Amino acid sequence: MRSRALAALFVAPIFLASAAACSSAPTASAESCSTKAPGVSPTEIRAGFIFPASGVLSNTFVPVRAGLEARVDAANAAGGVYGRQIRYDWADDRGKPATNDVVARSLVDEKADFAIMETSPVSSGGASYLASKQIPVVGLAVEAAWSQYRNMFAFSYAQGALRSSGAVTTFGKFARQQGGTRALLITDPVGLGLSVTSHAAMQTSLESVGISVDQAEADQEPSNSQLNDIIRRMTTENIDTLVGTLTTETFAKIVVAVRQHGLQPKVLLTGSQLPGSDLLARYGSQLAGVTTYSSQPMDPKDPAVAAYQANLNRYAPELEDSGQPVALAGYVTADLLIRGLQAAGPCPTRQSFITGLRAVKNYTAGGLVPAIDFEAGFGRTPICYPFVSINAFGNGTVTKSASFCGERVGT
Repeated sequence: MRSRALAALFVAPIFLASAAACSSAPTASAESCSTKAPGVSPTEIRAGFIFPASGVLSNTFVPVRAGLEARVDAANAAGGVYGRQIRYDWADDRGKPATNDVVARSLVDEKADFAIMETSPVSSGGASYLASKQIPVVGLAVEAAWSQYRNMFAFSYAQGALRSSGAVTTFGKFARQQGGTRALLITDPVGLGLSVTSHAAMQTSLESVGISVDQAEADQEPSNSQLNDIIRRMTTENIDTLVGTLTTETFAKIVVAVRQHGLQPKVLLTGSQLPGSDLLARYGSQLAGVTTYSSQPMDPKDPAVAAYQANLNRYAPELEDSGQPVALAGYVTADLLIRGLQAAGPCPTRQSFITGLRAVKNYTAGGLVPAIDFEAGFGRTPICYPFVSINAFGNGTVTKSASFCGERVGT
């Protein structure tokens, strides 16, 4: 992966409205509606989609659109939402807050889109404007705006999007259980500034169980001096735990460098996704033991997972790796839009979407994500996470715990 701050996107689990994970909303024809909402016609409903299609984050986010399109196409093939086909206008925010604001305004003011889907680490750029217009926004929460504005709905909260009181003991407890006593928390000095809250919450979690924590820095492409500093400190300070608020690829490079110098940390914990097939093919067993808490174990025998992968294969064949976690983020983002349209009813308004979706208490994307209560869970840190590791051969995963729980710090 290429972005400097993608880790912040996935530090909570990212795991359709039916058990088959592919059926659409009710297929009854839309009624003759007295109120005409922007972007809504008797035959279709239009939404906007914002993501970084260019800039430093673009390579990372290529699979997002494939996942989103697969979910939308599956819904349309099943009859749409109340008989309306879903169409979307996409916009490139280039990973820049100011651009995000510009394209958000354009999608609403010029395209008249009904709602916005966002899988961007800079959604704060247009958040205030979208909130002022009460535009429904669904997606992956990275920044604090997602815990501030009630028109915004997330299926996953990064630590940077959570309320300041959100630290939990879960990560520290897991590291301690694996034998960790001294941790080196590696952060990105030149990222988008999103990891500050994330690594502060991680440090609090580790220290809450008595693990001492120091910090080091690494760029997206770690320099030799950065790698040497990490290796030196691990050797001289008896560091047995590496924790990263970094991209998957950056953390993998650090782990490989550490192991090539004969060091064998007891804990390798990342807030990003596990390495994909490309990184496993490159590094193999050198990545054994790398553990994430942001990926729910996906059993291909599970009907929801099987349907998800079948939809990707059918509607997004250009995506070579159907296990891409970023594709899942796009897929569930689109499903969240569909669930909101269901809740809004056959004559949707933006307000009925917001009110209806906020009242949903057990959203699971058909079994792809842990149950979400959009009211009680608004902006709150989960206390339970799945911990999944690369196996000893470096060619697959092993589930350490499907749901490992801690407590809220200070309770």
